[in-house]
Amino acid sequence: MSEWSIAGKGILTPDKFIKKASILVSDGIIDKIDGRSGFSIDVDGIIVPGLINSHDHLLGTYHPKVGNGPYENWLPWDNDLKSSPIYEERQQIENRDLYLLGGYRNLLSGVTTVSDHIPHFVNEPFIDILPVKALKNYALAHAVVSFALAWGDGITLEYQKAAKEQIPFITHSGEGFDDETRHDIDTLERLGALGEYTVLIHGIAFNEHDIKRIKKAGASVVWCGDSNMYMFNRTANVKLMLEHGVNVCIGTDSPMSGGENLLYEIKFDRKLYKKLFGQDLSDETIVKMITVNPSYAFKLHDHGSIKPGNVADFIVISRIEDNPYSSVVNAQLEDIALVVINGKPMYGDSSYKKLFDYNKVKYQEVILRNRHKLVVGDLLGLLRRISKAVGYKKEFPFIPVEFDI
Repeated sequence: MSEWSIAGKGILTPDKFIKKASILVSDGIIDKIDGRSGFSIDVDGIIVPGLINSHDHLLGTYHPKVGNGPYENWLPWDNDLKSSPIYEERQQIENRDLYLLGGYRNLLSGVTTVSDHIPHFVNEPFIDILPVKALKNYALAHAVVSFALAWGDGITLEYQKAAKEQIPFITHSGEGFDDETRHDIDTLERLGALGEYTVLIHGIAFNEHDIKRIKKAGASVVWCGDSNMYMFNRTANVKLMLEHGVNVCIGTDSPMSGGENLLYEIKFDRKLYKKLFGQDLSDETIVKMITVNPSYAFKLHDHGSIKPGNVADFIVISRIEDNPYSSVVNAQLEDIALVVINGKPMYGDSSYKKLFDYNKVKYQEVILRNRHKLVVGDLLGLLRRISKAVGYKKEFPFIPVEFDI
């Protein structure tokens, strides 16, 4: 049996904050709170559930953004993307390396689980090599509209599969302003696909009637504020959704249209909410949008919170503020001191080397913004392969580590 424990300044569960507490990890599961083991470490930070990125396209991980919006819907942006020099450059890179790049982009920002919105046959060859967990069990459609990409077996059948297997049915919805997109909720209802397993990405076009039906059905919505503003100069009415009690999550979307990483995204979304609605979106609400809310949306019932019996996915944030929720929302990349997935350290400060060695994890040392970090796998080799593929040293703002070619 693999067993170890960790103690910090406190644990944000995130429903409550437990000061000066510890976690006992046993075979990848949280055994108990305030338990100690023979091998134990103390951290100078707060322990938080592993963050969940509720919307990404890992194959589309690249930089910089592409687009000449605002657009009416997703299709003209996609046309601009695929005719751009940056897309042509990205095409020189193997899919395996793009997936790894997306995985490290999430890992370095404290994400332990990501929803990669793509057909299963595309991501299945790569999911098990990622440094983070990507959602495996889901049904999907690309979008609700007739001009959507042909993902899955059709909306009705995919939702029926989701309900039968108790997994999420994920689709872009309300992403634009054309007549058809504005009626996405009508279409989903008609096709029998608006229910507790439905996860709707974007929701820019949703009106109050739509939002009430979403709440009644028990569906969830994923907010991608940066991507929405970049592509459409408008975002979902998140304030109205929260007032009606809709389960709202946050996702980054691809960095070619959206936020650099989840830490960047939550700061952007907090500022955007204040600008649009004249009110503050509390840090506690934001933290729940990246932990417990997506655990409900994606039916990951043993994820999203720190409690006995849950999977041991958690992070340590070295930034300490009076409000522990603010410590999460204000954290920068260098403040992610440790990332643990399934009970094993995957990334963290070099001061936790003994924990990596105890768990027999293979890692390499990298320097991120003058901080010495340990990371699983071969991140430096990945960056060198990408640079070789495109013909110059390719650097990414979401992976600001030093490397040579």
